[in-house]
Amino acid sequence: MGELRRSRRHRTARPSWFAWDNYLIGVVGLAFAVAFGTAAAILAQAGHHPPALAVAAFAGLFATPAAVQAIGELFAGLALVGMLLGSIVLLPALLVSPTVRRWAKRRWARATV
Repeated sequence: MGELRRSRRHRTARPSWFAWDNYLIGVVGLAFAVAFGTAAAILAQAGHHPPALAVAAFAGLFATPAAVQAIGELFAGLALVGMLLGSIVLLPALLVSPTVRRWAKRRWARATV
């Protein structure tokens, strides 16, 4: 029971509903961006170009959080694929070479400190 209380007390950050990685924010932002983008296209078609540009810029502001989230998830996916490929390439060398094992041990020790 003491462990549970200690872990609650040492929590560093509480999750926020308005976090950048929240899917609801991205979906709602894209919905507003589509709505304002459609309005901007209708305004531009009617020949009202300055208001159309203003509404299009406003649509871009709503699409930005979703774009940031999508780019972040793409980079995370690429990092996972890179780590998997690195593990596949390095594993045979770790099994065969004592020099590579020493190098990996030193590198691991530096990474965990």
